[in-house]
Amino acid sequence: MIFFLYFLKNSRPTSRFAVSVNRKIGNSVQRNFIKRKMKEWFRMNSHLLADPHDLWVSMKSRFDRCQAAQVERLFIEALVKINYR
Repeated sequence: MIFFLYFLKNSRPTSRFAVSVNRKIGNSVQRNFIKRKMKEWFRMNSHLLADPHDLWVSMKSRFDRCQAAQVERLFIEALVKINYR
């Protein structure tokens, strides 16, 4: 399990996004890399959400540049699945 994605439909005109990365995952450079990548992926793929949602990602393990494409694919699949809930 790399991350948990919590979501809730909101009544605002746009979606909101938050990322939390625990200190146990790595040093500040690694944690900030994870946060930057997750925010970028949400910004680039927020159009996949049919309705505005509040999303919160809680990271459970670290990933590096080699695994970033795999984590991005999982994140995008999760965004698409939100529409079916």
